[in-house]
Amino acid sequence: MPRVKAGELTLNYEERGKGPAFLFIPGLVGLLNAWDFQIAEFSKRYRCIVFDHRGAGDSDKPQSVNAQTYSTEAIARDAIGLLDALGIDKAHVAGTSTGGCVLQHLAIDHARRLRCCIFSNTWVKADEYLTRVQVTRKRIALSYGPEEYVKLSTLFTNGAMQFRYNLDKVMELEKRALETVAPAEVLAARIDMTLNHDRSADLHKIGNPALIVGTRDDATVPFYQSEDLHKAVKASKLVIVEEGGHYSYRRHWQEWNKIADAFLREQEAKGA
Repeated sequence: MPRVKAGELTLNYEERGKGPAFLFIPGLVGLLNAWDFQIAEFSKRYRCIVFDHRGAGDSDKPQSVNAQTYSTEAIARDAIGLLDALGIDKAHVAGTSTGGCVLQHLAIDHARRLRCCIFSNTWVKADEYLTRVQVTRKRIALSYGPEEYVKLSTLFTNGAMQFRYNLDKVMELEKRALETVAPAEVLAARIDMTLNHDRSADLHKIGNPALIVGTRDDATVPFYQSEDLHKAVKASKLVIVEEGGHYSYRRHWQEWNKIADAFLREQEAKGA
């Protein structure tokens, strides 16, 4: 996979296909191959781009650990830097979980660079439930180290049904996470950025066509967070999937892709 200078640092990225640009932003684990099921499908008619977050995978992992280095806003800058480096003016963008928080910054602060937005299993701001989930992950990273953090994160993000029915894919993603995991201090800073994220006062400014997908059995980010985002984003479309856990786009990728494809075709027919 190639690496490219994108603003402040160098990102590991992958692109496939031809057509309108379609950028995919991973969640907190930060690995580009989390979107494998989508890249395989959407690259048939889009130029699909996906990248490892800063502090994850094979992208740079700045050791200066502070709120400026690791924040959802910083990753949004990286995304814009990547589009610039690849000569892309506008793109459809999908973000899952933390990637959906990153997408909020893009849709608010860089609206002209976006065509359509797809938010999957993401949140508006951390409430008590989400805070407890993330603090638990942070404590594991700092107390037991990166390997145990990765294994716990695999549980939170995949859920029981994927362990039951998609174990090979679960282990494949975990293997890369273990091979490329950042130091515990970087992991903790990346968790802090999820707790600090809050663009709730500005969400009403989002004017790009927006699809919001939540999952009723998501034990990491409860589906009511998708409902809250839908209420805040004018003219957004909300779809709640009954089962799929936090990685709904991987558990039932055919259904997720069908929902996203129908939305994109509808918006493109309107000129988006």
